[in-house]
Amino acid sequence: MKTCSVEILRDDVYDIATLCHAAMAQDSPSPAIHYFNQILNLIFPHLTKLQKEELEVYLAEKKYLPPVNLILAND
Repeated sequence: MKTCSVEILRDDVYDIATLCHAAMAQDSPSPAIHYFNQILNLIFPHLTKLQKEELEVYLAEKKYLPPVNLILAND
């Protein structure tokens, strides 16, 4: 994979950090999913078209789940 850099505004980075902390705070007025959606809205536009396509595959194939380790009983 080719490495490149992306410029993200300092204010957006700060907003992402504060939203992460708000999502984890016990006294947040909204559920964590609310903050995570705001983070996605800030960062998603910075992905390339290829990265967005790879993300769709990642989600469709549920690659975020741990691998299944099946143990078959011997007869």
